[in-house]
Amino acid sequence: MPQQKVSSINYAVDIKDKILSKIEQLFMRFGIKSITMDEVARHCNISKKTIYQYFNDKDALVKEIMERHIEQDRCVIQNLHDQASSALDEVVKISEYLKTEIAGIHPSVLYDLRKYHSSAYEVFENHRDNHFLGLVTRNLERGVKEGVYRSEINIGIYARLRILQLEALFDGKLFPKTEWEQTSVQLYFIDHFVRGLATEEGLKQWLNISQNPFKVIR
Repeated sequence: MPQQKVSSINYAVDIKDKILSKIEQLFMRFGIKSITMDEVARHCNISKKTIYQYFNDKDALVKEIMERHIEQDRCVIQNLHDQASSALDEVVKISEYLKTEIAGIHPSVLYDLRKYHSSAYEVFENHRDNHFLGLVTRNLERGVKEGVYRSEINIGIYARLRILQLEALFDGKLFPKTEWEQTSVQLYFIDHFVRGLATEEGLKQWLNISQNPFKVIR
């Protein structure tokens, strides 16, 4: 392939990646619906015509941002899973990561995806059902084997309960941002979740291993 053509392709990929990176920050900070394509162009300091060279419309832009964000999220969480020394250590590591993530996401993002961008919301649902559900399930199975989670728990129910907790954080009616600090709510959710699962030994380990990250709610 001629060098000039390779350079042109690399330049296009670089521009597209910069657009995705900048607009992801914008959407996460202010929500998706409130940001128009005019604002996207202004924030990126390029014309709308240039944006439409890379994305057919706002739906396509939102979908690619969601795919990009989820792929990055998968890589980080997989690394945390691989580094964890136990099921409870994994919960603490992932909860610390989620605390940072949640703090940077506008509460309306999930609602905006569901109502206005069905193809992007489908990407989220696939990630939730095919990846995150499996991640939680494996953690529960590991905890049972390690003797820190009760052996009689219904893993399928508890895994889905954990997903419902995460989605509840972004319910603006249930937890309005003006009244609730999302990262603290998330810590309460996780602490409640683990206490409902833990054996006597598991609870001892949990109180010890989670002492510092969870000190704000204790």
